[in-house]
Amino acid sequence: MSGRSIPKARRTALPALAALAITVLALAPGGVGVQEVHAAATVNLDQWATKAPAWQNGNLNGNNTRYPEGGIVPFRLAIEGLKAGAHTITIQYDFTAGGHKAYDFLATYTGWVSPSMCGGGGAVSSMCPSLPGSNSGAFPSDGSSTDGLTVRGAEDYSGVSRRLTIWGGTIGSITGPKHAGSTAGNSTAEFAVRFSSSGSAVLLSWGGHLAQSRYWNLAAGGVRDGAGEVSGAPWHMRTLQLDGSGNKNQDRSIQPSAIVGELGPRALAPAGPAPAPVATPRATPAPRAPAPTPRAATPAPRTGTGGGTTTAPLPTAPPTSIDGIAPAATDDGTRPFLLLLILLLVGGLVSGVSLRWRSPPGG
Repeated sequence: MSGRSIPKARRTALPALAALAITVLALAPGGVGVQEVHAAATVNLDQWATKAPAWQNGNLNGNNTRYPEGGIVPFRLAIEGLKAGAHTITIQYDFTAGGHKAYDFLATYTGWVSPSMCGGGGAVSSMCPSLPGSNSGAFPSDGSSTDGLTVRGAEDYSGVSRRLTIWGGTIGSITGPKHAGSTAGNSTAEFAVRFSSSGSAVLLSWGGHLAQSRYWNLAAGGVRDGAGEVSGAPWHMRTLQLDGSGNKNQDRSIQPSAIVGELGPRALAPAGPAPAPVATPRATPAPRAPAPTPRAATPAPRTGTGGGTTTAPLPTAPPTSIDGIAPAATDDGTRPFLLLLILLLVGGLVSGVSLRWRSPPGG
């Protein structure tokens, strides 16, 4: 074939066939340079508007929301298009805004209100309406201090539960918070979260605690410095750096006009276990009097002739002899003589009467 030229049509077809072969090999199972293809992940952050009531994919203000100082603003983060396995994300919040305390710590999303995770508004997770079982992890306590008070003291003052909840995965770890900026102006705090997804979608939820003036800074003898004292610009909640990707960030804000009133100390503390019901004591019947024990009759004392006292049994029937009534006479040996004398007298009387009966009248 040397000396013969390749037709132009064949010269054009060969590169095309080679490119097709490389593509087939790359996509074939076990082929060279195989990579699993996933749709680009999407991230949507919503916050709860109390007056709607609904999830809001935008900002909160006095027209759609009312929260007191000490209340909890719920957030939900729907992430779609994930590869099953380990992931990271950062949750950042404004700790101070214009020098006033804003979100002083993170809490469980149900601390103040309890919105449905599949409720309308915003971006609803693809796992709805039947979410899988949830998993949660505790936000570490914040030991930082400012104005003579600690954030841990604010956590105790509120008493609210502080956990991050996930559906469609598990919480691996939560580290922080890490603070940045001056608390005399605008400052932030953030937690780094590691989680694992069991599929392509997860739903995360938490709450932002609105700083209370009764703690900041009245508890230290200062002036009111809670979230209700912020004026002008709003403060923010953000999610950043999903798996290190800066283009997946989300940001939601709340205006000072949404803050009305204030809760008292430990108003959101979880209720303790209900006390065990106290059984009503049954009335104890009074003890029955024992049957009377027959007692031997105590005889009345009787006085004998010798001047002593003798005791004779009481009769069980009316007395039938004088012995039961009067004391018996003593026997001194004269009783036979008296009986003989009485008999002689009676005999003499009888004889006299008999003689008189027999004598004739006038004789």
